Amino acid sequence: MIALSSKTLSTLPASVEVFAYDRASLKAGIVHLSVGNFHRAHQCWYVDRLLEHPGNEGWAFCGVG
Repeated sequence: MIALSSKTLSTLPASVEVFAYDRASLKAGIVHLSVGNFHRAHQCWYVDRLLEHPGNEGWAFCGVG
């Protein structure tokens, strides 16, 4: 099993979809309280698609638990 981290993304199999944007350039624009399964399964998918488009770098999440 590969431990998932920014450093291991390049080692994932080609069948695994990896984001195409620069995560280091993102800025938090959404504060999410109690990040849980619904957030990971639904909201993150949509925001991930949004972040692929230039000019949306300010819409990353800041998760607060």
